[in-house]
Amino acid sequence: MNRDKLDEIIAGELAFLREEKEQKYKLRTFSIEMDVLIEAKYGVEESLQAIRSIGGVTVVTAIDSIYRSPKASYISRIKIKFHPERDTIHPSKYVERILIPQINGKRTPGVKLVRVVGQPEQIG
Repeated sequence: MNRDKLDEIIAGELAFLREEKEQKYKLRTFSIEMDVLIEAKYGVEESLQAIRSIGGVTVVTAIDSIYRSPKASYISRIKIKFHPERDTIHPSKYVERILIPQINGKRTPGVKLVRVVGQPEQIG
């Protein structure tokens, strides 16, 4: 067997192993939109950062924010990308059991969920 053929076989096997490893560790990623009320003293960016700290959340983006001066607050439409930390948890259950309670809880002071827009969509 010549050296070029041997190099080709090794390169093929390494590519196969790399692809197999990537498939094994590929995360199921989802997104969902929500409307939240944010007290002005906490600020939109700081509140989004607090939501990012929730386990399983990867990205939080403000799609639109409107300042309401009489109430000194913002109404923001946000998009949250997440992957449930356990593969066995359904994305709707993750939103219901983890995401919503933590957004409404002490982890994100000054933030209150107004409504969930739609259902979680798989994006990856």
